[in-house]
Amino acid sequence: MTKLRQRKVLFALLAILVMFVACKGDSPTAPPPSTGGGNPPGGGTPPPTGVTIALSTTNATPFVASTTTITANVTQGGNPVPDGTAVEFSVTGLDSAAFTDTNTAATLKTTVNGVATVGLTASALGTATVTAFVGNVSRSINITFVQRPTVPPPTDTTPAITGVSPTTGRPAGGQNVRITGRNFRSPVRVFFEIAGQRREALVTNVTATTIDVITPAINLTTETQQQAATIVAIFDPGTANEVVVTATQQFTYQLDILTPVITAISPAQGPSNGGTIATIFGQGFQAPVQVFFGDTSGPNWTQVQVIDVTFNQIRIVTPPGRDVSSGGNAPVVGPVDLRIVNIDSNTSSESENIFRYAPGVQVTAAGPTQGLYTGGTEIRIDGTGFDDPVAVTVAGVAATVIRVTGTQILARTNGVIPDGCDDVSGPIVVTNIESGDSDDGPTFSYLVTPPIVTSISPRNPQPGQSITVNVLNPGAGTNTFQFGDDLTLFPATSIIAPDGSTGVFTFTIPMGFEFETVACVGTGGVAGVRARATPLDLTITNAITECESTLAGAITVTPADLSCVIPPPPVATVTNPGGECPVILELGPTPVGTPRTGTITVLNSAPGGSQSLTLTLTGSSNNAFSVTPATGSAAPGAAVNFTVSFNPAVVGNNQASTITFQSNDPANQQVQICVEGDGTAPGP
Repeated sequence: MTKLRQRKVLFALLAILVMFVACKGDSPTAPPPSTGGGNPPGGGTPPPTGVTIALSTTNATPFVASTTTITANVTQGGNPVPDGTAVEFSVTGLDSAAFTDTNTAATLKTTVNGVATVGLTASALGTATVTAFVGNVSRSINITFVQRPTVPPPTDTTPAITGVSPTTGRPAGGQNVRITGRNFRSPVRVFFEIAGQRREALVTNVTATTIDVITPAINLTTETQQQAATIVAIFDPGTANEVVVTATQQFTYQLDILTPVITAISPAQGPSNGGTIATIFGQGFQAPVQVFFGDTSGPNWTQVQVIDVTFNQIRIVTPPGRDVSSGGNAPVVGPVDLRIVNIDSNTSSESENIFRYAPGVQVTAAGPTQGLYTGGTEIRIDGTGFDDPVAVTVAGVAATVIRVTGTQILARTNGVIPDGCDDVSGPIVVTNIESGDSDDGPTFSYLVTPPIVTSISPRNPQPGQSITVNVLNPGAGTNTFQFGDDLTLFPATSIIAPDGSTGVFTFTIPMGFEFETVACVGTGGVAGVRARATPLDLTITNAITECESTLAGAITVTPADLSCVIPPPPVATVTNPGGECPVILELGPTPVGTPRTGTITVLNSAPGGSQSLTLTLTGSSNNAFSVTPATGSAAPGAAVNFTVSFNPAVVGNNQASTITFQSNDPANQQVQICVEGDGTAPGP
């Protein structure tokens, strides 16, 4: 419908346009237009008939948001239609497609030399169908809008250096070095920069990824022996496009003949049995290298195992002290000399007393050998070879070192977390930290002691009264206190020693405490119950160790009232068909000589704990009615049934009787029940 309305609007516009052209053509000198006899009324020019429309486009697959031009070539009999011929364009199939001149899906154009053009755009992907109408002739063309391709970012053309080979060379220069990277180009200048001073290298060849240079010479003294140089490349030097690139990997100038120089060793001491991995610091180290330890009292040298070598570091493994000897007598402890030999250069260096063999650690005695698991036990450790700083572990737990001499250590245990109630045991171990030498001493046991109640006050509390419990070894954590089997009380207040060795706990007996009871006889000889003092065991559980202890009869809760409590009296409720007095049992017509029975139910409706209801039959006002049993009893909430038998001796209606029971309820000592029945003649 929208397209139809648009076409109607266009045809109206066309008529106005034709009229406007016709009016504009009128002039005093221009002849009137010839319309011929077939013109429609109103003077408009009808669209030509028998036309041919050819559609073409500048781009059948334009990008989204771009514009493509559609051209309609209209001919009649092989010739262009007259200028001003109206051509209606419409687009369908793609909602976002619109003509650029109107931003709508329909537009009207007129021909010039038989040609009419229109621009089309769309903001979404898809295919649009453009149709051109001239009179009753139409032609269509499909335009498919496609996604504009992503343009990759421009390729980085900046030169970059990624490697240098080789990385070392002689100070005299003249060595071929290849610089690798990307985006290299000529012209280029290469410099070797040392301490801000640049020395230019000779560039011999350049490709996109390599630059070959000959190194410049530098002055390198025997004191430094090695000098690092930064490689700097300048591309397009002296132009507006000049680029300076610095290599991340340095080139190192190094003397051909290196002389080792020793500055330090770390660690500087180790155990006399050897095996210490140490690092020698200095310069001029050159593989292959030999390292020796020597006894300071003589010239004899013992070769040391070398792990790896760089220009300024050598890692070694120290030999046993007994192997570093002079004349076969090894210095088990004490300082030794160090010697390094560069084999290829045949150069060497020595350093005196640079490493020291520490005496071997030996634990001869320690005590005490047990203490609380909470820690705080001070242990004296005797032995030899203790070299501060030392580490002490007790049963695998680090202890606090208080004092160290060569023959004695004083340490304090720290707390452990035991697994259950078992003690935690293990050796006392002393380690010289710098040398790593260690020795095991005797076994130490962390004692996991259960909590013990030492006093309770008062021992005979009443409900609402507070009690104080003193406990030995409660532990520094949370404890659980349980009185009896079901009653659990948590401490309202507690004071525990920092080491958990003692604790004071305060509790309050609840007001609703349930006492045990015994039978008693109250006023008037009536049976009752009396609360009695109730003993309770106390069980203490340490939440950390899960150790527990129980004190039997720890307290006896005493009732404030020891009087005999008589249960409330029974209350009778008779339940059977309703009536008066207070209940009537209607047995209905009963033939003479043929008894008929019914049931009366009496409920003890007293609350639990009351006395049982006892009913004793005392008589019936009519002998035609009899009741069994003579006595019945029901506990609180229970019922007793009585059977009533009606055996009329004579015929007569409305025979009744009042049945009376004696009750043990002091308030209602008699219970009366009314019954009725009809006597009828015997059957045949």
